[in-house]
Amino acid sequence: MKAVFIQVLLILFLVSCAKDNVGVDEYGGINGRVIDSETGDGIGSVNVTTTPPTVAILTENDGAFQIAEAPVGSYTVQARKPGYKNNSVSVSVGEWKSVRADLLLEAEEEDPPAEENVLRATVDSWFNAQSGDSSFVEVEYSVENISERTDVDEYEVYFEITTGGNTYYFDAAGTDLKVDQKNYGEFRKYIRSETASDVLIEKTWFSEGSGDDSGSN
Repeated sequence: MKAVFIQVLLILFLVSCAKDNVGVDEYGGINGRVIDSETGDGIGSVNVTTTPPTVAILTENDGAFQIAEAPVGSYTVQARKPGYKNNSVSVSVGEWKSVRADLLLEAEEEDPPAEENVLRATVDSWFNAQSGDSSFVEVEYSVENISERTDVDEYEVYFEITTGGNTYYFDAAGTDLKVDQKNYGEFRKYIRSETASDVLIEKTWFSEGSGDDSGSN
């Protein structure tokens, strides 16, 4: 009877040990380098992550990174950094082994400079004027085509006139402004019995010489 009891205890002990060993993770590592595809130089501060997730890390200045402990299995290693296109590589991590994961990142192409600043409009001078009980603001301005290639067929300049009480607006128009050409203009705006405190250019509009495209500043 005592021998049977001892055998039962031994069996329970062995089963318990077996259960303790079930589910124990086996680990390996992932190391590599993130490299600029054009220059061949390492890229620092790249965000490196994995799927399934392990840890998220940043590369060193030379592009190197290391994930010390990753459970055995298959992973996709992703590299992301602003200014570069994302890239990824698949690896398989073995028990107590370190697998290599080098990634090449391609720099994103910069958009060609847009012709946003075709017109430069400037308030050259202004002053308040009085005529009887009515107030006016007298404004002189200039409009310059600062583009390197775009001739302007038509343009408009939108002015904002501020006073102590109200805000007034005025639109000035012109035509045929070639590259590097500057036009001058002036206007008189009625502002009731108020006094202007400032004259600003709110925005500009233009259409190109072909008449097909237009833009605003």
